[in-house]
Amino acid sequence: MKPCAPSSVFCILSFTFCLLTTCPAATQETTNGFAFADFLLAPLRVHLLTATNEAAAHTTLTSNDVTRILGKVNRVWAQAGITFYLESLRIEPAANTEGFRENVKTNTDALLRLRPESSKGTNVFHVYYLKQFGPNGICIRGINFVKDTASLRAVEGGLDEPIPRVTSHELGHALTLPHRQDVTNLLASGMSGGWLNEMEIKQARESAKKRDWIQPAPEVLQKADALRRAKKADDAKKLWQRITHIPLDCESTRLARVRAAEAK
Repeated sequence: MKPCAPSSVFCILSFTFCLLTTCPAATQETTNGFAFADFLLAPLRVHLLTATNEAAAHTTLTSNDVTRILGKVNRVWAQAGITFYLESLRIEPAANTEGFRENVKTNTDALLRLRPESSKGTNVFHVYYLKQFGPNGICIRGINFVKDTASLRAVEGGLDEPIPRVTSHELGHALTLPHRQDVTNLLASGMSGGWLNEMEIKQARESAKKRDWIQPAPEVLQKADALRRAKKADDAKKLWQRITHIPLDCESTRLARVRAAEAK
């Protein structure tokens, strides 16, 4: 099998991703050129919190919104060769909502207490969506919270939607990246920019590689093929589905999409 390469260079113009060939020369562009063999696959557990007694803790996002958001998150993180696949989607009542509205702006423990015990887990990134709290998002000891009413200051070349950008930003913190107040950068506060510099990409990838539950894409593909040969179609499908999150159009991702569809 021939090695995969990105089907296009990603750039962002007028707050949307587009192909480099359609963007003016002045637009920022990624030059990292990560191929399929370079990609790292990271599990992401998404929580849509509900609360009948506290509107601030009740998100109105749906599973379709999660699909859209994750697609944009992965286009941002493609510049670092990192893809987040949906380990699971949990639509669940928030825990301990009493007093949440009063405490949340100054007490991060109030956010952590919203986490349902049954869906906590290790070896996975967590993102909790709710309606309203102080900042657009926050990463607390690696646990990410994003409000679905997030708003950002638009910058040239920025993302077209706040929630995917805030989600991408908080995941950057979970991968050990600090704030960097360059307005077009992903780690700038309150802006719509989505870019990472060379050092940030290096640091994020090093952080990801230290976690044995984040796997290189070629290894996942090999395991899926082995499971298919062993006639374990359901297990193989789960691995192929992970690969379909990678925003590349190449032989390996096309094969994964076909195999995942065949296993339905």
